[in-house]
Amino acid sequence: MPYYYKREIPDLNGTGEKQYRYELRSEGTTDLRRLARLAIRRFHSMTEGEVMGLVTVLTEEMAHEMANGRTVSIDGLGSFSLSLGVEHRRSHYDEEDAAGRETNARSVRVRGVNFRVSSELVNEVDRHCRGHLHREGGGPVSLRHSTLSRNERMGMALRHIREHGFLRLADYARLVNVSRTVASLQLRDFHDDPSVPICAQGRGPSKVWVEVRSEK
Repeated sequence: MPYYYKREIPDLNGTGEKQYRYELRSEGTTDLRRLARLAIRRFHSMTEGEVMGLVTVLTEEMAHEMANGRTVSIDGLGSFSLSLGVEHRRSHYDEEDAAGRETNARSVRVRGVNFRVSSELVNEVDRHCRGHLHREGGGPVSLRHSTLSRNERMGMALRHIREHGFLRLADYARLVNVSRTVASLQLRDFHDDPSVPICAQGRGPSKVWVEVRSEK
């Protein structure tokens, strides 16, 4: 049974009025093995291993198609396409480039995969949820603001990045004990400040923050 809660969001327009949004409470993650077990209930001729193998091959072929510049569209699911970005905040330039301003191709990387969900999937999920969504008890969830200083938060973020290679929004929110909305605003502040060696890469769910290496 899914539950949702009402969360306060920042007053970006300066109206002084409280604003809210509705968020679904996470009930865990369904992995490929669970999906395979659910699928064989409908397709009795296939085994769990065969379903998992089929999805693995499908994923590999999707990666190959996107690497060739194609958008992968799956009816009832959505479309997938590449998201590109440069390796560092500042673009690298080839000194021998006649124009002198063209980004070095070696600095351009795949930073994520854009996913646009199909309306059919949204409608199907809505059909299953209709009449079964329940609100969490209590009043609206307020924004949590950290008592840590900006330098303390930046240091914690950098240590996490150096240990794990990147930082996700949820990681930062947990590290400094703030809401995801506040975490997003603070990470944007880091990214927009040239003196802070942290920048964002990717978009949407695949967005992460990494350390900016100084150029030699």
